[in-house]
Amino acid sequence: MAQFVREFAAARGLRVRADKFGNLVVRYGRGRGHRPVAFVAHMDHPGFEVLEEAAGNFVMTRFLGGVPREYFRPGVRVRLFGPDGERRARIWSVPDVDWNKEKLVRLHVKGPARRGDFGMWDLAPVRSDSRVIWSRGCDDLAGCLVLLALLEELARHRVSAAVYAVFTRAEEVGFNGALGLVKSRFLPRSAIVVGVETSKELPHAPAGQGPIVRVGDRVTTFDSRATMFLENVASRLAKADRRFTYQRRLMDGGTCEGTVFHHYGYRAGATCLALGNYHNLGPGEHIREEYVDIGDVQKMIQFLAEVARRSNEYARVTRPLKRRLDALFERGRRHLLRTAAAMREPVVANSGVMGMI
Repeated sequence: MAQFVREFAAARGLRVRADKFGNLVVRYGRGRGHRPVAFVAHMDHPGFEVLEEAAGNFVMTRFLGGVPREYFRPGVRVRLFGPDGERRARIWSVPDVDWNKEKLVRLHVKGPARRGDFGMWDLAPVRSDSRVIWSRGCDDLAGCLVLLALLEELARHRVSAAVYAVFTRAEEVGFNGALGLVKSRFLPRSAIVVGVETSKELPHAPAGQGPIVRVGDRVTTFDSRATMFLENVASRLAKADRRFTYQRRLMDGGTCEGTVFHHYGYRAGATCLALGNYHNLGPGEHIREEYVDIGDVQKMIQFLAEVARRSNEYARVTRPLKRRLDALFERGRRHLLRTAAAMREPVVANSGVMGMI
């Protein structure tokens, strides 16, 4: 994925920088005076890490990412990747150790395996029809797809904006890449940070109803002004284009990088696509491709391009709310003052309330 991002950016004359942890930042800038927006997606997906050298037959791996133990049935197919190509494998057994601490999985592999090789479920890399994209890794490759398409859109139409497209590493094992990025101060503090994720489809947040302004995740809610800004842009876009739809939801099916940036003091909000078969967890405890709605993907690109164009409106987004609140107070102010004197009268002794109000 990192190699693809570099080649994609180079072909369009866009600069790519890498921090010391391997996170990639592609910078797009045109015009002056724009508030920067950093859109963030992660490049990794739950998978297997080969822990030892093996000439053939069996190899021990560690699974990195949140998948319950019951999905690791003997015989489930895996595909290993290394410098010398791909190899097919199957789950042989799960050692009797604490799954939450170790997540060790023994594979039966056809051919050699090397320490440091990685594996994924042996599913379709990508397939689609007119409505849905299926892949063994939509989370968060669909987010990366959106960011690359956004860069293409901005560059093609020569949009005046200041954008950082951020591609992080190791999100699935504890936000390691995003944490390294904030600690190295690689992004300007003035930037509005917008997470671009896929999140588990929920009954109140279905696929096919448009991109989601994510007000929070399982751990926290995000910066209120950033969320208001994102929803304001989405609402205006929906009024201008009847085909554009969006959702505003608390997506508490998991935790995302928005929590990291918000916790470390960035003006952070988040968006996401509703994700089917989250982490490849299909019905009946079977491993299946993840999927996202194509219409949601297209609308997300449209939405983020509008966010980039309107970034300077961020500072003004709370003004309409303040005006409405001030107007509410003025309508009720005289009544409050007129009735306040009565509220200061002594309370009847046996009313059940003692003292003075």
